[in-house]
Amino acid sequence: MGKWKRAFSFIQSYNFTMGSKRDIWRHGKYVDFWSVVHFFSGALLASFFFYLGLDLFWSATFTLAALLGWEFFEAVLKILETTSNVVVDIIIGLIGFLILAHLHYVEHWTFDWRYFLSLLFITLFLSAWGFVDFLKRGYR
Repeated sequence: MGKWKRAFSFIQSYNFTMGSKRDIWRHGKYVDFWSVVHFFSGALLASFFFYLGLDLFWSATFTLAALLGWEFFEAVLKILETTSNVVVDIIIGLIGFLILAHLHYVEHWTFDWRYFLSLLFITLFLSAWGFVDFLKRGYR
């Protein structure tokens, strides 16, 4: 019975609907939970640009532009992050892109709506969860 009580206590310590007592959405110096969102965003952008038939150069260029644009948008919203966190966010987004690029160009994976929609759902879910937590806690 003790292990069930501990498991329930652990689950209870989280508010899985939007946010947590352990503050998983707070910005870190380099890597934080938002890094997961940036990773999936890079992979999602890669998938989208490959669907459009863009080659590697233009897919990478537009992905980098989108990742930089997002960081600029965060600055406009006054979401304050350290410079190192911004740089790492972009690098992690590019890592997500590069993994999908490898699968597409080297492993010859073709576009599949199931993968794209899965990436889209995960990215939107995590983004919404983090943004609601941001509004609730007022990180600025």
